[in-house]
Amino acid sequence: MKTWAEVVRFFGMESDPLPAGLVAGLSLDSRDIQADWIFIALSGNQIHGGHYWLQAKARGAMGLISDQAIEDCDLPVYVVTDLKQRLADFAGWFYDYPSKKLKLTGITGTNGKTSSSQFLAQMLEHAGRPCGVLGTLGNGRLGALTPTANTTLDSVALNRWLSEFVSQGLEYAVVEVSSHAIALGRIEGLQFACVALTQVSRDHLDFHLNLADYRATKKRLFEAYTAHYKVVNSDDEIGQQVADEQPGLVVSYSQKSNAANLSISDVELNDRGINAKLHYQNKTLSFTTPLIGQFNVENLLCASLCLLCLGIKFEKIESALSRLGPVIGRMERVSITKPGVYALVDYAHTPDALEQVLLSIHAHQPLGKLWLVFGCGGNRDRGKRPLMAQVAQRLADRIILTNDNPRFEAPQVIIDEICEGFSASVKPSLHIELNRQWAIEWALAQAQPGDWVLVVGKGHENYQDIGGVKTPFSDQQVMRAWQQI
Repeated sequence: MKTWAEVVRFFGMESDPLPAGLVAGLSLDSRDIQADWIFIALSGNQIHGGHYWLQAKARGAMGLISDQAIEDCDLPVYVVTDLKQRLADFAGWFYDYPSKKLKLTGITGTNGKTSSSQFLAQMLEHAGRPCGVLGTLGNGRLGALTPTANTTLDSVALNRWLSEFVSQGLEYAVVEVSSHAIALGRIEGLQFACVALTQVSRDHLDFHLNLADYRATKKRLFEAYTAHYKVVNSDDEIGQQVADEQPGLVVSYSQKSNAANLSISDVELNDRGINAKLHYQNKTLSFTTPLIGQFNVENLLCASLCLLCLGIKFEKIESALSRLGPVIGRMERVSITKPGVYALVDYAHTPDALEQVLLSIHAHQPLGKLWLVFGCGGNRDRGKRPLMAQVAQRLADRIILTNDNPRFEAPQVIIDEICEGFSASVKPSLHIELNRQWAIEWALAQAQPGDWVLVVGKGHENYQDIGGVKTPFSDQQVMRAWQQI
């Protein structure tokens, strides 16, 4: 905790009188404020944070630090005009630079961030090294995650959570690092023990200028931030670029080349999971894991190499891999009441991710039809919609189009733009059902023994966003509740 005098002096200001007592915490979100916290008010895209000072006061805020004056506010307000630029340093200072007290791993990539980070945390826990997690599925310890609005928290919340991990006596933490977080400076000031890359494909072009800007942003994690270890996927173009540009500073993993630091061979995918051999520093071990999906081989490699960089012995990886559990909404098997039909839920919402998921199912089962239920989110990258259709046409046997968080777009417009990617011969066989529950139930009803029903796009999400209103919805719950008639 810090006194108000210390906080004010941090910004090079003097003020008298100052609020009495110690400052217990910081937050940019008035809804998270607790007693004796400071509410940090910044300019937003539409509304300045100071608009919510009354809510912050009601929750116990002692005062505000803002980048502009706030009219009629009866709490102490200290104005720091360059607050946004100084925020990360302030948050680190206030919470005593917690990233320096942890072995922090940051994982980025278009797909695989969540699975790789969850696998790494699971493996650390299995090795007797308790680990905190910050990412898409929530924040905290595995099994007790607090829901989050963003993949990567703002710099204040990040430091607050890391400080909490330190106070809990944790030595390790894993954070998913989104391209938004890098571009917006959310991870400024963090000290990493390890940074890692899964792979880079197309995504978030509604935010980035273009694909080149998106790729350059991902590379910044390895160029602008210090880390004891830099882990890359040498099968990925950006990963190989990072390795080529920083020789001797990067370690790599690969599914294709035994020249990488960590490689894999003899991969067998079956209805029970994955069998394979890992190779590291002239050592080999065989392992079996119950996970599903060829792309999970890549995620396992990423997590395993990070684990080795963090000091866990190679011999302990076999046991950790065999005990891995599936990640919610990532190639997650769902039990249904129709014998012989396999049901899966995945978060795939990009063309590349969808392709990897579909290819993985084909690798696990060569027989039976593959039913695919998918849509595309509204107010997001529209260019990927026909690309998703092209992947679906090539790799799925039956296609059902439906809503996937249309937000403020007309659902039928989204469907029409997806359909632009289908050939004329496929369009007559498409089944379109905007009601997502009915679409899933229709697919389950039509599937026959030996078939696989894959529902993608929402994964772990437990809501449907239509017109800005989020209503409870879970693909998994719909599938479990469905009863064959």
